Amino acid sequence: MMKTIPLFPLNLVVFPNSRYPLHIFEERYKKMVSDCLTDETGFGIVAPSGKELSKIGSYAVVSKVLKKSPNGEMDVIVEAQSRFFINKISTHPDGYLIADVEEYYDVQPEASPSLLDEMEEMFERILEKYDFKLEETFWTSYHDAKTKSFKIAEKSGLSLMQQQTLLTLQDEDRRINFLIQHFEKLDEEISKNAGLRNIILGDGYLN
Repeated sequence: MMKTIPLFPLNLVVFPNSRYPLHIFEERYKKMVSDCLTDETGFGIVAPSGKELSKIGSYAVVSKVLKKSPNGEMDVIVEAQSRFFINKISTHPDGYLIADVEEYYDVQPEASPSLLDEMEEMFERILEKYDFKLEETFWTSYHDAKTKSFKIAEKSGLSLMQQQTLLTLQDEDRRINFLIQHFEKLDEEISKNAGLRNIILGDGYLN
């Protein structure tokens, strides 16, 4: 089903069911987010792809307003609900982009138990080996998550391009395999570059 939504282009990927803090300061986006709050609707978060925007993004809603200044600036928490595919982009009279989109579904949402176990074991082994400490709320969210790959991806040190690739995949086993291959390389890279530890732990996602 096609629908038109506002777009918020950002240099980040917010996976479905993930929460992320945003600071809204540009006039056009202050208006956009205010309208979404009033209408109880959401907007699309979409990352760049070269000089254009990626075709696949995440539909998000503001789950909490942390602070609103007199000038309209806001600190909010957004939660992504689903993915979409962009068919056409145009400009709203208030200056922000809008897009005709359709929902982007998994063709295979179920994970192979053996692959899922392998991903979890590799992830936990890296955490233990390099003394990464994740809050208990992360593990609670992980066990409750329907799509395990997206939750693990939040704390996996993926680049923006890798995050977008993962968001685009429509098969849970393919996403898990993608992460397994990433963990194999990540283990070697962390050994050489301790700074990666801070990147992984400080990625901005909220548990």
